[in-house]
Amino acid sequence: MLRHLVIIAAAVCAFAVPAAAQSFGKPGDGAMQNRDPRDRYTAGEARDARRQGDVVPALRVISAVRQRYPGADVLDAELEGGAAPRYVIKILTRDGRRVDVVADARTGQILYER
Repeated sequence: MLRHLVIIAAAVCAFAVPAAAQSFGKPGDGAMQNRDPRDRYTAGEARDARRQGDVVPALRVISAVRQRYPGADVLDAELEGGAAPRYVIKILTRDGRRVDVVADARTGQILYER
Protein backbone atom coordinates (compact mmCIF):
# COMPACT_ATOMS: atom_id res chain seq x y z
CA MET A 1 0.00 0.00 0.00
CA LEU A 2 2.78 2.43 0.91
CA ARG A 3 4.56 1.57 -2.33
CA HIS A 4 1.46 2.53 -4.32
CA LEU A 5 1.20 5.88 -2.51
CA VAL A 6 4.84 6.65 -3.27
CA ILE A 7 4.33 5.83 -6.96
CA ILE A 8 1.20 8.00 -7.14
CA ALA A 9 2.96 10.90 -5.39
CA ALA A 10 5.88 10.66 -7.81
CA ALA A 11 3.52 10.65 -10.79
CA VAL A 12 1.68 13.74 -9.52
CA CYS A 13 4.98 15.57 -9.02
CA ALA A 14 6.15 14.60 -12.50
CA PHE A 15 3.14 16.36 -14.02
CA ALA A 16 2.77 19.24 -11.56
CA VAL A 17 6.33 20.59 -11.65
CA PRO A 18 6.50 21.26 -15.43
CA ALA A 19 3.04 22.87 -15.34
CA ALA A 20 4.09 25.18 -12.50
CA ALA A 21 7.30 26.11 -14.30
CA GLN A 22 5.38 27.14 -17.43
CA SER A 23 3.19 29.51 -15.44
CA PHE A 24 6.11 31.89 -14.80
CA GLY A 25 6.73 32.73 -18.46
CA LYS A 26 8.83 35.63 -19.73
CA PRO A 27 8.70 39.35 -18.97
CA GLY A 28 7.04 40.28 -22.24
CA ASP A 29 4.15 37.84 -22.06
CA GLY A 30 2.37 39.33 -19.04
CA ALA A 31 3.48 36.63 -16.60
CA MET A 32 5.71 39.10 -14.74
CA GLN A 33 2.60 41.05 -13.75
CA ASN A 34 1.42 38.10 -11.65
CA ARG A 35 4.67 37.85 -9.70
CA ASP A 36 5.38 39.28 -6.30
CA PRO A 37 6.97 42.76 -6.68
CA ARG A 38 10.09 41.58 -4.88
CA ASP A 39 10.74 38.79 -7.39
CA ARG A 40 14.05 39.02 -9.12
CA TYR A 41 14.41 38.70 -12.85
CA THR A 42 16.58 35.84 -14.01
CA ALA A 43 19.58 36.83 -16.10
CA GLY A 44 17.72 35.84 -19.26
CA GLU A 45 14.59 37.77 -18.30
CA ALA A 46 16.65 40.88 -17.51
CA ARG A 47 18.47 40.61 -20.83
CA ASP A 48 15.17 40.24 -22.71
CA ALA A 49 13.61 43.19 -20.86
CA ARG A 50 16.60 45.38 -21.73
CA ARG A 51 16.56 44.31 -25.40
CA GLN A 52 12.83 45.08 -25.62
CA GLY A 53 13.41 48.53 -24.13
CA ASP A 54 11.41 47.80 -20.99
CA VAL A 55 14.35 48.67 -18.70
CA VAL A 56 17.56 50.66 -19.01
CA PRO A 57 20.89 48.83 -18.91
CA ALA A 58 22.19 48.08 -15.42
CA LEU A 59 25.52 49.74 -16.29
CA ARG A 60 23.74 53.08 -16.72
CA VAL A 61 22.32 52.84 -13.21
CA ILE A 62 25.63 51.63 -11.77
CA SER A 63 27.34 54.63 -13.38
CA ALA A 64 24.87 56.99 -11.68
CA VAL A 65 25.46 55.24 -8.35
CA ARG A 66 29.24 55.60 -8.75
CA GLN A 67 28.81 59.34 -9.41
CA ARG A 68 26.73 59.73 -6.25
CA TYR A 69 29.12 57.58 -4.18
CA PRO A 70 32.64 58.18 -5.51
CA GLY A 71 35.07 55.44 -4.51
CA ALA A 72 32.34 53.01 -3.48
CA ASP A 73 32.61 49.35 -4.45
CA VAL A 74 29.60 47.85 -6.22
CA LEU A 75 28.85 44.51 -4.57
CA ASP A 76 25.74 43.38 -6.46
CA ALA A 77 23.01 44.55 -8.82
CA GLU A 78 19.54 43.01 -8.96
CA LEU A 79 16.56 43.72 -11.18
CA GLU A 80 13.27 43.30 -9.33
CA GLY A 81 9.99 42.83 -11.17
CA GLY A 82 6.46 43.97 -10.53
CA ALA A 83 4.34 46.83 -11.81
CA ALA A 84 7.29 49.20 -11.36
CA PRO A 85 10.55 47.31 -11.99
CA ARG A 86 13.55 48.59 -10.11
CA TYR A 87 17.25 48.00 -9.72
CA VAL A 88 18.75 47.42 -6.29
CA ILE A 89 22.46 48.20 -6.37
CA LYS A 90 24.36 47.08 -3.27
CA ILE A 91 27.51 49.07 -2.55
CA LEU A 92 30.20 49.39 0.06
CA THR A 93 31.06 53.04 0.68
CA ARG A 94 34.56 54.36 1.39
CA ASP A 95 33.74 54.58 5.10
CA GLY A 96 32.69 50.92 5.21
CA ARG A 97 28.89 51.28 5.16
CA ARG A 98 26.82 48.87 3.09
CA VAL A 99 24.09 50.77 1.23
CA ASP A 100 21.32 49.56 -1.08
CA VAL A 101 20.61 52.12 -3.79
CA VAL A 102 17.19 51.67 -5.40
CA ALA A 103 16.58 53.02 -8.90
CA ASP A 104 13.66 53.00 -11.32
CA ALA A 105 14.53 50.36 -13.93
CA ARG A 106 12.59 52.13 -16.68
CA THR A 107 14.27 55.52 -16.33
CA GLY A 108 17.47 54.81 -14.41
CA GLN A 109 16.62 57.54 -11.90
CA ILE A 110 17.80 56.87 -8.34
CA LEU A 111 14.76 56.72 -6.09
CA TYR A 112 16.24 56.26 -2.62
CA GLU A 113 18.96 54.63 -0.54
CA ARG A 114 18.50 52.30 2.38
